[in-house]
Amino acid sequence: YDIEKDSLKELCYNKKERKDIMKKLLLLLVAISLWGCSSTPSQTNNDIQEDTPKEEIKQVEKTTITLNFVGDITLGNFAGMSYDRSFDQLYAKKKDKSYFLKNVKSVFADDDLTIGNLEGPLTSATSHMDKNYAFKGKKEYAGILSEGNIDIVSLANNHSSDYYEKGKKDTQESLKKENIDYFGYERKLIKEVKGKKIGFIGFSFAGQIPIPSHFKEQATKAIQSIKDETDLIVVYYHWGEMYEYAPRKAQVEFAHYTIDQGADLVVGTHAHVIQGIETYKGKNIVYSLGNFCYGGNKNPKDIDSMIFQQTFSFEDDKLVDTSYKAIAATWSSDSNSKKNNFQPQVLKGSQKEAWEKRVKKYSKQIPEV
Repeated sequence: YDIEKDSLKELCYNKKERKDIMKKLLLLLVAISLWGCSSTPSQTNNDIQEDTPKEEIKQVEKTTITLNFVGDITLGNFAGMSYDRSFDQLYAKKKDKSYFLKNVKSVFADDDLTIGNLEGPLTSATSHMDKNYAFKGKKEYAGILSEGNIDIVSLANNHSSDYYEKGKKDTQESLKKENIDYFGYERKLIKEVKGKKIGFIGFSFAGQIPIPSHFKEQATKAIQSIKDETDLIVVYYHWGEMYEYAPRKAQVEFAHYTIDQGADLVVGTHAHVIQGIETYKGKNIVYSLGNFCYGGNKNPKDIDSMIFQQTFSFEDDKLVDTSYKAIAATWSSDSNSKKNNFQPQVLKGSQKEAWEKRVKKYSKQIPEV
């Protein structure tokens, strides 16, 4: 009996424990169910986010292009010029094409393109126009340009035809041999740099004031013809009056018109002296770069020259900023004797400061329109 009594008591205890356990299990199941309901939406969102590809953030492509511009380059002599101390004589003595531009070569090595005005043919022709200054250089002189890191030249000037068609043809062939591009008049040039296309246009109306209306028509047509296929347009004008330190009002009006038509930079040559710099609608106009490596004058009074350096900044296909430096230079490094050694150089120190003051003065002399 005692055994049965104890077993019954144990059985009762077990039932009670089972009830407690069942209650606890039931509460646990309810808690789990409630937790599952609250967490399911969040988990579902996470699943959706993981399955949906994230939108890629497009990186802006930034590109900077630096161009250097120089003025009149005359490699050789003019017909009737005495041989003594001439460009030809110095070349014959030096027998070194790198001599002439060695002082500025490093400036051009750091840019993307260097552009100048080649004033005078490189030719073996002997027949020339009847004029006071018919320029001519040897065909091999094209190597002076390539040795000096000059990449492109304008042939739009009042001396490109001094030796007629043969002179022009020889010049073009000589430049091609040295991988130097050229442009001017009807020949436009589009050069690709770092994925950007730069258009170059050149015209000459030296000394023609007022500027004939047909040049406006030609410039407009040339700019419009390449506007849609280029990212930048540079225009070289061979214009104005010689040895004047300020452009004429007609030039200023023409330069403004050129920018209105779509040009991004206007560069001037022919005056043989430097002139001022103007910014119009955010675009720069350099009215005269002066001479650079110039064989047409053995005893110059004014040897100021300019290297105009402009940097164009792009974000994707959009031009977002420009900056420039007007680099002080002279077209002869023999400043003591005032004799032209046909070797341009960059100025420093007090000479540079004096040069900068002159450019500021000339810039203030630009006529208002």
